[in-house]
Amino acid sequence: MPSKQRISTHKVIQKTVRERRDVDIMNTNDSSIVSKRSVSKLYFSNEPDFYEPFVSQKFLRRNPLINRGYWLRMHAIEQAVRQFLEEQNGKPKIIVNLGCGYDPLPFQFWHRYPSLTRGATFVDVDYPQLMERKRDRMLSNALLRDALLKTKLRSSPYPEPPVYLSSDGYMALGCDLKHLETLERALRAELNISTASILFVAEVSVTYMPVEDADALIQWASTLEDARFCILEQYLPQGREHPFAKTMLSHFDKLQTSIKAVKQYPSLPQQASRFRNAGWPTLTIARNLWDLWADDAFTPPALRHALDAVEPFDEWEEFALFGGHYFLLVASNTEQGKSTESVHDEGATTGCIKTTDAETISLQSWKQSTDAALTPRRFTAAFLLGKDTVVFHGGQGTQARLSDMDVVKRDDHNGHINIQPCDSLPPARMCHTITSMRNDEALLVGGRGSPTQACADCWLYKSGTWTKVDDLATARFRHCAVAITLGCGDTQFHGVLIFGGKASDGAALDDCSLWTADNGWHSIPVDGPRPSARFGAAMSAIESPQNWGGENGVVAGGIGADGTVIEDVWTWSISATPTPRLNFKDRTNDVRSSLASSEYARIGASLVPWKTSLLLIGGVSKKHIHSLSDDFLLLTCKDTTIEVQHPSMQLPPTWPLLVGVGAVSSSRDETVLAGGGAVCFSMGSYWNENPLTITSADTQGAKPWRAAPSLMSGTAGTEGTAQARTAETASQGGQVRPDTRKKPATSARITEIARVQVQSSHAFERLVATSRPVVIEGLDIGPCTDIWTLDYLKEKIGPERELVIHECSSDRMTFKDKNFQYIKKSVHNFLDGISQGSHAYLRAVSSSQPNKLPTRLEDDFPSLSDDFRIPDVCNIVKQNYHSSPLRISGPVSLWLHYDVLSNILCQIRGTKTLYLYPPSDVSYLDFPPGGSSSNTDVLTSKDAKLRRTHPHIAALKPGDVLFIPPMWSHTATPDEGVSVAVNVFWKGLASGYAAGKDVYANRDLQAYENGRRDVEKIVRAFRDLPVDVSRFYLERLGGEILERARRLGERKERE
Repeated sequence: MPSKQRISTHKVIQKTVRERRDVDIMNTNDSSIVSKRSVSKLYFSNEPDFYEPFVSQKFLRRNPLINRGYWLRMHAIEQAVRQFLEEQNGKPKIIVNLGCGYDPLPFQFWHRYPSLTRGATFVDVDYPQLMERKRDRMLSNALLRDALLKTKLRSSPYPEPPVYLSSDGYMALGCDLKHLETLERALRAELNISTASILFVAEVSVTYMPVEDADALIQWASTLEDARFCILEQYLPQGREHPFAKTMLSHFDKLQTSIKAVKQYPSLPQQASRFRNAGWPTLTIARNLWDLWADDAFTPPALRHALDAVEPFDEWEEFALFGGHYFLLVASNTEQGKSTESVHDEGATTGCIKTTDAETISLQSWKQSTDAALTPRRFTAAFLLGKDTVVFHGGQGTQARLSDMDVVKRDDHNGHINIQPCDSLPPARMCHTITSMRNDEALLVGGRGSPTQACADCWLYKSGTWTKVDDLATARFRHCAVAITLGCGDTQFHGVLIFGGKASDGAALDDCSLWTADNGWHSIPVDGPRPSARFGAAMSAIESPQNWGGENGVVAGGIGADGTVIEDVWTWSISATPTPRLNFKDRTNDVRSSLASSEYARIGASLVPWKTSLLLIGGVSKKHIHSLSDDFLLLTCKDTTIEVQHPSMQLPPTWPLLVGVGAVSSSRDETVLAGGGAVCFSMGSYWNENPLTITSADTQGAKPWRAAPSLMSGTAGTEGTAQARTAETASQGGQVRPDTRKKPATSARITEIARVQVQSSHAFERLVATSRPVVIEGLDIGPCTDIWTLDYLKEKIGPERELVIHECSSDRMTFKDKNFQYIKKSVHNFLDGISQGSHAYLRAVSSSQPNKLPTRLEDDFPSLSDDFRIPDVCNIVKQNYHSSPLRISGPVSLWLHYDVLSNILCQIRGTKTLYLYPPSDVSYLDFPPGGSSSNTDVLTSKDAKLRRTHPHIAALKPGDVLFIPPMWSHTATPDEGVSVAVNVFWKGLASGYAAGKDVYANRDLQAYENGRRDVEKIVRAFRDLPVDVSRFYLERLGGEILERARRLGERKERE
């Protein structure tokens, strides 16, 4: 008896664990549906929202990488199902969605392809408890219920399990996919499968099953008379140690939903063999999603291009890593013989691999001490100082884009690192270039904030300091830049040549420009053909030993206007007489290589001089994921050929991810790398921790490279360091404009507010505790900065909705004179008016109770709220949230005022200048008793007392977040055109706020309101005394209060 009891208990425990795993697997469906809904709302906005009944939360817009990744998944399944439906075999079609979750595939096909789906039957299969919920949600939603009724829904909507819903065109089947007898019995009972063609679809579903159960399912499906099997799931093209694969596997393990098939069938050839061995003789498709993205027949160029019109996108390498780790395989049992699809073996390679007779190269990783760790950054830029020091600037950090620098030096280098404190530093950016020049000079060019905010500013690093130089004519990022040397002797000059890149509007560029210290930027004419427009290409000069730069070189790869990697190689040469001119030559047909594909064509790779050749490092190719050794290629240019070879590689034990790395040659046979990594879709991020060097394997006594600890928190732009404000250039580049901003008319000294980066909630709380304003760069406030155009706002808010706005007769609203009026205007009239120069301004109020409730974006503009988010580091804001007014302004200044609550002003569209005055200036700013709006127009007043104030200036651009502490008086003016922003107010004090409503976040504190009542009592106490006596004592009392205030100020300064 005890023995049986133990066995019974063991079975109960097993069952409980299995049930928990089943629930975990079902929960993956919830996340997937939220992401697919994001794709549907953005990219299929003209379709009904088939996902809404299955999503319990409000619409959540995913980031562009996840949107595009899920779009590609959905597109791949759609293509496979559509091609099946288009088969002309005279048989009825049945589509069985295995592990369907809440996916609305039938409804989408009925909507998109009504003629193709006529006579077809869709079968959804998943766990019984999930299918029961799905049935109930479909029947309770009018959109889905009406679609089902059109397929002649059975009179009894609740048939016996495992069938939960049935019609002529649809069946909901609740069945564990391990129970094949139940599955087949239900299909044969409800459908005539012996005379039909069946397509089984398994989109990231059977991979969660034990492999033996999944294999049994695949083999069972092949026994049906006329069947296809479409499977889309993860695989490991370069094995478990690839950084993306490692991150992906860890993610699913943490969720208790380990993906199992990859352990037994990690490669695509193994998956192909799996299906052939299970009775599927024909494979019509067996390719990864990144490969299918680049296939014009599968994903037409017009379709790829259309995606960019919906949502700006620049996560190309990360998109490739995702697509390269998911495959689509379609198998058929109706055609015997050879598969129509050849399966590419991407073959993981590790260790020391000898593939050619090329030289052996060593890749070494140099572990850093904890007190001098490198800042995680990707899409950084690197330059050389001397031969023993390399600097890595900017890039994307863990929380924000960076403006700081990491310095690494050779271990035996004892010299001084000459980086001086600078009043101005290049603002935060990524995807820029820094080109090393002679005499330890370097030129920083372009880059970007968001994908729609290309930078035009350029900076020269010289003698340890940064100096701003001429702007680019066209702002750009992901361009190529090389140092060049022309002429000889006294006529020799040096410069930087740039080619291509991407503009703020998403256009790929094909122009070339040359920068020299004497002449700045000039466009260079090109004789003959030139490479097509592209961004993310690799370019290098073939340098002579005597010079920095050269007169000729190579450019290869990049992504073109159609969104795929360009498979070509060009050489270039530049001549100086009589004026600089460029000549390109297409050498693609001259390439000699034993490689199976054009692996030299990549996006995001680095191309550096290596002895008498060029070394190509990292990036991603057009179709497949590289092994670590395949990340490196040697290109040797000869008169009639370009030889491409894999060097033999000696590799470190830990696999670095050579995406977004900074690379610079310290000599002809040594290259230093640092930074790099990627967001691994929704599964986490991977960062390279240590600097790497590439040297010849026969190099003796290679010295390690170490981070320089003295600069980790110095003046090179680390967290908390003031940054130079962005140059006032047009959004697409152009000439520097004169400063036309209104300034206070007095001669008070103006302090520029610091620009910083904040990468943690703790750091933000420390910043708030200082009670000083600061501009925070690089925070994620949502896609609003990219998509909130006036037309978008008009459509989303509703063109006919009425808003209460301020309308002014001049370009300055003054509170004292009330030279404005509150009027109601339609959104259409208001936005059209300010776009044409109307002096109008919206400070949103509550749409339900404007005199009682503060406004919140999510309540009063719900159609916009998903576009804006409070940055993750601002936890203190979220926890004490009060209101979030939307502000839209034409060319008009707002009067000076203060707010009692703390707030962050998030600039979304246009640029804006604010002047802020510290609380200690209050006595000079003419605030009426009990009022938070000043009677002084500080932009025009000549009042001498304003000379004693301490104005601070903040110049905001889209994406900037200005922290405005309580009681800091401020006025704001759009620099040109229209400004769009969102304020977020929060209660920063533990106590002291006045009881009752505070609609505008400016109700004075309870102590002040009480104090004003006490003042009235004090004045009344002297009313029976002579006036001069009353004044004598009242001024004494006033002096005592001022003295107490002064002492409080001194105490704070001492603290």
